[in-house]
Amino acid sequence: MALVCIALGVYFAVDNPESITPRFAGYPLFAGSVGFWLIGFLLIGALLGFIASLLPYWTERHRVKALERQLLRTERELHTVRRQVAGD
Repeated sequence: MALVCIALGVYFAVDNPESITPRFAGYPLFAGSVGFWLIGFLLIGALLGFIASLLPYWTERHRVKALERQLLRTERELHTVRRQVAGD
């Protein structure tokens, strides 16, 4: 699948050789073919999308660790109460 995508990208870049100089935030970037810029921005967008999709994972991971710490404290407290009840 990755090879097919790479082949299509190369074909697209070769089929669109017109040179452009895109502007980003008011600053001109270097000149390159239309295919190069489209594929480049597609890859940047895919990378940013992947990073954005990791944010919920990190927040849930933090939440799970906090709940595990809370469970450990509760188990220790339960163990202490059981010892007190058994000793009385």
